[in-house]
Amino acid sequence: MSDQRYDAPPTAAAPPGVGRSARAGYVPTRPNLVRDVKAVVLLVLGLLLPWNLDFGLGAFGGRTSLWVLVIAVTLLAVSATVDTRVGPLRLTNPDLDVRLLSRVRLLVCLPYVVVAIGFVGYHLLETLRDGGTGLVPPGIGPGLIVGLGGALLAAQPPITSVTIEENRFRRWYSVARVLGAVSIALATLAVAWNLYWRLRYLFVTSVDFGGQDVAVIVTTLLYGAVALIAVIIASRWLLERSAAARLATTALGGSAALAATLVWVLPIGRDIDAFHGIAQNTSTAAIGYEGYLFWAAAAAIVAPTTLYAVFQIQPPTLGAYRSAAQKCLTLIAFWAFAAAACRVVDYLIAQSLDLTRALYDTVAMTVFNLITGIIARWLHRQLGRGDTTASVIAAFSAVLTAFTVANLAIGLALAPRYAEPSPDAVYGNNLAQQITSTFDVVVCLLSLTVLIAMLFTGPLAGLLARRRETATPTPPPAPLTEPEPATAVVPPPLPRIVRRPQDSTTVIPAPATEQLAAPTTALRIKRPEPPTQAFTPPPDDDAPPTTVHERPPG
Repeated sequence: MSDQRYDAPPTAAAPPGVGRSARAGYVPTRPNLVRDVKAVVLLVLGLLLPWNLDFGLGAFGGRTSLWVLVIAVTLLAVSATVDTRVGPLRLTNPDLDVRLLSRVRLLVCLPYVVVAIGFVGYHLLETLRDGGTGLVPPGIGPGLIVGLGGALLAAQPPITSVTIEENRFRRWYSVARVLGAVSIALATLAVAWNLYWRLRYLFVTSVDFGGQDVAVIVTTLLYGAVALIAVIIASRWLLERSAAARLATTALGGSAALAATLVWVLPIGRDIDAFHGIAQNTSTAAIGYEGYLFWAAAAAIVAPTTLYAVFQIQPPTLGAYRSAAQKCLTLIAFWAFAAAACRVVDYLIAQSLDLTRALYDTVAMTVFNLITGIIARWLHRQLGRGDTTASVIAAFSAVLTAFTVANLAIGLALAPRYAEPSPDAVYGNNLAQQITSTFDVVVCLLSLTVLIAMLFTGPLAGLLARRRETATPTPPPAPLTEPEPATAVVPPPLPRIVRRPQDSTTVIPAPATEQLAAPTTALRIKRPEPPTQAFTPPPDDDAPPTTVHERPPG
């Protein structure tokens, strides 16, 4: 990491008594074990979920050769986690060469990344070939999203004092920033491509320009702008170098991967997303693979070392959590206000074209969106000012989570539907108009993450601090040294006080005192006699004559 938390020196030296080579340094056991276990779980889960509409379990099918390739690269990625536990490259080996282990983990996981890039390229080619025909592109499914995250977790070098001191993870952070830039570029191209194919008929046909054409232009521009701005807001976190941005990226990527999985697994997922969790182009399903796939990949890169630095090197700081929460609240507030604007525009267009519309349903969904956006904006402002108590922030975060879930439920319950039942295909539903998508599930999970962060940095902060203090092991007492054998020490002779004999003392007689007369029985105070005539100053010719009176006696 590039901040002080990552560069802190507590892991620079191994604990006393642990023999390790200088090339490995101190190896924390728990962070490496947790990361490897998560990598294996995500890789296995990737095999159980579809990679797109054409390949994976539950999809339309797939060729056998492609299945063999995917299973082979998955096993290679899993072997990267096995190498750190068994064999000469295990972390407990005192002669471990951590640089060699890092290269081996990267090489065995690289084929998985190449296959993932091939699936993305296949989606792009199909989108370009079938553009404007109405055919649905294959998209990027949850299997590829979670599988790529697991492969990137397994490909990273082990967390040791050597990798931290040599800043080996800065290269990986550079890869995350590249992913952020690529996601913004692909989202921009996807929006432009969809705009071209949706508005192309206006320039190649000779039809009269009417109200329906205006509706197509307005909705295409509005949906494309909303989706693109959402991708830019979130992908910019990948470009930043702060710990708060990495925490927000971790929350976003984890939410995207979990949302895609839940939408595909749960039966209600078909109503949430028309393509049952298969992310399509931006502006088609609001947020496409340009967001989900790259957010999950970047989160897998920055999450292990970021969380290790925050929770192990230094205690969690309130500023980092609040800054990360502000970033998430910005995205939540934008999406809520944008959804409200889309609902209002859709109602106005339906009214202008004299289509079926429901004023009550539209007002209800719009009000819930506006309240959600206002709460998110208020929380963002209070976190920036810092003059609101943590309990109030946590309470309003819980209210925000409830409203984001309510928005999702109301958007499904009140959305207009066709009379026909849902098709039995792998994708599709009977919704006549759909704004709710997988990204709404991502927003719900983001708001839940903000709530958890506000709870553990607010009302539950004292409890965590006490548990951390009790969990901190006390240093063992110093071993008692054996006492040296006692040796006889002869004290120096003390000085003696010599007294003279008593009979040789000379007695000096007391001096004779003077006998005083006995005191009188009465005392008299003799006052001096006052003078009979006052002193007369010499005469002054200019001064007026003065008369001196005699003082009467007594």
